[in-house]
Amino acid sequence: MYLKRLFTVLPLALLLLLPMPTSGFQDGIVGFGIDLYQDLCCQACHDALSTLFLNCTTFMEQPEGEGGSDEGMSDMGGMGMDMDMDMPMGMTSDECRATNLPWLQTMAHCIRSRCDADGYPYEKQVQCFSKHAVAGASEPTFEASLPHHAPMVELPVDAMWLNETSLVNGESYYSIHGTLGEFAREEYLHSKYSIIICLLTIGTILVCGLFNQITGRFPTLQKRLQGFRIRAKLRQSILLPALWGTRHLEPLPGRLGYVPNRALTLFIALFVLLNIVFSAVSFRSFQPNIYWFSSGFELCEYVGNRTGILSLVNIGIAVLFAGRNHLLLLVTGWSQTTFLTLHRWAARVATVQAVVHSIVYTQAYFEPGYGGAKEYASKAAEPYFYWGIIATIAICLAVAFAILPFRIRFYEAFLLTHIALVILALAATWYHLVPHFGYDYGYQVWLYIAFAFWGAERLARVARLLYYNSLASSQAVVEAIPNCNILQATVFPRTTAGFGPGQHSFLYFPGLGKFWESHPFSVAGWRSGTPSTLASSPGSGSVSNNGKEKSKEATGRTKRVPNVSKNARETQLANRASIRFLTRVHAGATATLQRRVLSSPHPRLEMTVYTEGPYAGHPVAHQALLHTDTVVCVIGGIGITNALGFVQAYASRPQSRAGGDGEDVTGKRGRSIMRHTTRFILAWSARELPLIEHVQQNFLRGVEGIECMFWCTVSSSSSASSAMPTTPKDEGIALEPTLTTAAVQEGRMDTGKVIRSVVEDDDGRHHHTTVISCGPGAMTDEVRSHVVDCVKDGFQVDLIEEAYAW
Repeated sequence: MYLKRLFTVLPLALLLLLPMPTSGFQDGIVGFGIDLYQDLCCQACHDALSTLFLNCTTFMEQPEGEGGSDEGMSDMGGMGMDMDMDMPMGMTSDECRATNLPWLQTMAHCIRSRCDADGYPYEKQVQCFSKHAVAGASEPTFEASLPHHAPMVELPVDAMWLNETSLVNGESYYSIHGTLGEFAREEYLHSKYSIIICLLTIGTILVCGLFNQITGRFPTLQKRLQGFRIRAKLRQSILLPALWGTRHLEPLPGRLGYVPNRALTLFIALFVLLNIVFSAVSFRSFQPNIYWFSSGFELCEYVGNRTGILSLVNIGIAVLFAGRNHLLLLVTGWSQTTFLTLHRWAARVATVQAVVHSIVYTQAYFEPGYGGAKEYASKAAEPYFYWGIIATIAICLAVAFAILPFRIRFYEAFLLTHIALVILALAATWYHLVPHFGYDYGYQVWLYIAFAFWGAERLARVARLLYYNSLASSQAVVEAIPNCNILQATVFPRTTAGFGPGQHSFLYFPGLGKFWESHPFSVAGWRSGTPSTLASSPGSGSVSNNGKEKSKEATGRTKRVPNVSKNARETQLANRASIRFLTRVHAGATATLQRRVLSSPHPRLEMTVYTEGPYAGHPVAHQALLHTDTVVCVIGGIGITNALGFVQAYASRPQSRAGGDGEDVTGKRGRSIMRHTTRFILAWSARELPLIEHVQQNFLRGVEGIECMFWCTVSSSSSASSAMPTTPKDEGIALEPTLTTAAVQEGRMDTGKVIRSVVEDDDGRHHHTTVISCGPGAMTDEVRSHVVDCVKDGFQVDLIEEAYAW
């Protein structure tokens, strides 16, 4: 458990240690580390006067006929917002200004009069005079530069020269002050709303997680909360039900996607609404504006910047939620399926904002005073602009190709395409922002955060791989279960520390030719590899016969002389720590794996497999089991893989052993996850009878205290004659007769009847029942609906739903 926490906290630590450039610009974002025009009145005075020529200004020589004579230059008396080609090219140095009396006195008087009106204290006026008037020098001082008498002459709006102490032109000052002030205000609001979205989104998740952690640490507090009527009402109306009807894990018609439950839908709706509001409010226009000719273009600029920054923020949130090792998983105990749902919605919101960002910047060039399509085409030819277009297209394609039908049918292609498009979008965004804006506004900080989340996630995965695997000899045995489309993989990691019920692990199969691919497999069982564990752990026989050797020796029914070298190899593997997985064969990696197994000389294949995990199985997610009286697993199909971990946890708890003490499956003395459970029911429906027989013989044999009910949805004759791949028989081995299948009922399980019978039989109003559900989406949705009905009827029922909505 401590190892899991280390790997989960690692991304946060790496984010805090991420090096940030610190030279040549301020750290942070506008309003939070970067202050735009913090001395606005001084800045406006400077900008209103800095374009004027002084008597010490130096001019560049121009070829004859391109600029006129020197006399013409000195006699030019007007300069508007746009300089024509005949205007002289002059340069005024800092030394020139620091020694020019009209400049010093005009600047000092402007700062005194204008900054007094803005409420700036004298000390701040002294500082900004030094900064803007004399380039940071200590001499001449602000006090010494103040004129003895206030100037009476105001510079004309088109003035070019400053030859005497004058009043700053009021119209120019007003335009500059208002333009810069409104621009700084808008940039600050962009940052403010971005931080609010981050804090509310992540903060709400953390609050929910901490609440779950506290109630999990104090079972008495949790029991007291269960007695509150408001909690029961919340569970009935918000926390447990599907959004409408019963559909939740069953995809929408046409596989358009999954419908989140009511609680998650409420969170997503608030997240989307918050982004809509913050993308549309607090915009103002200031005219006359020194940057933009029309209020329409100005508003397009502000809306474009707002939506662009919020899109960057939500991209970072989406990258965080897509990870397997982030801090939120540790704190909340929420499933990765939940965070992947949030990941998709954050990505969708970011994409819409990026599209709006592009649209309003396009619209801006069609506002009055601008050149329309011609000017837009000229702007789009600039590198920073077309990199922004590329980034928008890339993120749109990443979201479009992430639709559920494409994910299900072409998962490997989806994954590679998705990663490539996201990388392209982030790289293009970098070239859209940094070369054009530099580091002055801190836009790149949001990219740093996204890069940090991504990089830390990959490093955490590598750390898990290094811890659990021997890189030179990570081995696994893959077997095909006869007469059905199921594979069993037994992986031998360096250690099984941290493995427990309700977990999954990502497996890499480098021998299949795609070493970079990993696929999630639910953990069906685990063992430490010590002799004592092998003797006491349920279903822990040898790899080849899976627990049959002991019964064969007792009955004397072994029909062949064992192969010494093969048995020695099997004994060697049996003494190692191992994890077992069951998986249904689909297209892609599992289909390739099945072909390899069936083409091997024996119905088993040894190969190199690396495990990255375990994931899930968080104590918060299973805290209902800590004080439950009855556990009922309602399982469908290959979902039995997940349930078998809970079977092992129940059978291995200290209370079930002689003496009543010992270590549970997590290695913590006296801390069994089901230490108060007195009844465990396994209700399983599958369409393959061979799979049911395999689980009976290899996972449930010798397990005591488990009440089992099995259903096979396909008749025995149909199952035997199915066209599913079969494994060749080893003629040297006399197979022992299988367990009786009389307890296996034909047909479909009535999930409602099973749950009701258990709850009512246990007098559920006074006993606590926990339902564990795992299987096809339609079946798990049925289970959820029946649990909600039980809660409405006053029964104490909790639901642990192991979802496969990747």
